Amino acid sequence: MKKAISLIAAIVLCFSANAQNPFEDEQVIVTPDTLHLFFFACTPHGGNVTIANYTSEDLVINRCYAENFYVECRYDGENIAETGMIVPIGEVIELNTYASPSTKDVYGTLYIDTDYGIYTVTLYYETALGVDENITSFSLAPNPADDAITIKGEDMGTVSIFNMMGQKMEDHFAVEKELIIPTAHYPNGIYFAKTARGEAKRFMVAH
Repeated sequence: MKKAISLIAAIVLCFSANAQNPFEDEQVIVTPDTLHLFFFACTPHGGNVTIANYTSEDLVINRCYAENFYVECRYDGENIAETGMIVPIGEVIELNTYASPSTKDVYGTLYIDTDYGIYTVTLYYETALGVDENITSFSLAPNPADDAITIKGEDMGTVSIFNMMGQKMEDHFAVEKELIIPTAHYPNGIYFAKTARGEAKRFMVAH
C-alpha cells in the first residue's frame, strides 16, 4: 500500500509591518506560505518561509530547528539551519524549507531562533496516497549513521541514496542480502535509501 506524507504549516506567529514607515515598530515578519511535503518514492519537496526584517538593524538568524521533524532551511542553496545567517535592514528573504517527520506525532513546531526572539510555526502532516517508507522488506542501521549504514534484505537490486532535496547521491548494487554503504563523506543531514523495488527508508547522518 503506497502513501505519501503531506506537510501543512500554519502560522503561529506573524507580525504586520507599517506600510508608511516599516521601521517604526521594529518588527520582524515571519510568514510561511503553506508548506507541503510530499513523498513520491523517496523524493521530498518543500515549501517557503518568508522572513522580513523591518527593524532598524540587521537581523541575525542563529539557527532553525524543529520539534518532531527533521528540517533543512536553505537560502541560495545553503542549509542555514545550523549555521544561521544575517538578514540586512529592510530585506525580505525566503527560506526553502524541507522537513520530514522524526516521530509518529501529527503535529510539530518549527523554531526560527533570531536575536529578536524565537519565532514559531506549527507543522502538521497528514497521510495520503504515495509511498510508505515504514512498510519495507529491508532493514537499515545504524540510524543516525556516522561512517556507514548496513542494509539487509532480499532481492534489493540497486539501492539508490537520495538527499533531502530529492537529488540522487549514489547507486549501490546489492549482490548479497547485506549491503554496506559508506556515509563518512556525506554532510550531516537527512537521506533516503531506495531499493530497485521502490521501497524507501529515511536515515540521518550525524558526524
